[in-house]
Amino acid sequence: MTVKNRPGAAKQVLAQQRAEVRRSAPGKRFVGDAAAQSREAREAERERVGQMAAENAMERAEAVEQERLEEIHEEALSDILSDLVRDTWQLARTLVSAPFRIVRAIRAPRPA
Repeated sequence: MTVKNRPGAAKQVLAQQRAEVRRSAPGKRFVGDAAAQSREAREAERERVGQMAAENAMERAEAVEQERLEEIHEEALSDILSDLVRDTWQLARTLVSAPFRIVRAIRAPRPA
């Protein structure tokens, strides 16, 4: 996409460059500024952004934890207990039948 040349655009760029030279210190935004003020403002901005990021991360963690708790509470206690009883029954059946299966495997004739 092409940019339309506007009358005076080059003059504005030159004026901006001259103003930057007049400021004569890196980091100054305005003619009356001191470089230390700009540096402090940048550091304060970085600190604010860091705090906002930390707060956002904490809010996300809280939201994830809340969703996890809701999922846990949605599953009914009766469903959990029925799964426990079923799994216990399967384990008991396996443990009771294990010795008989071992004996059957030992006594079975082996093909030559």
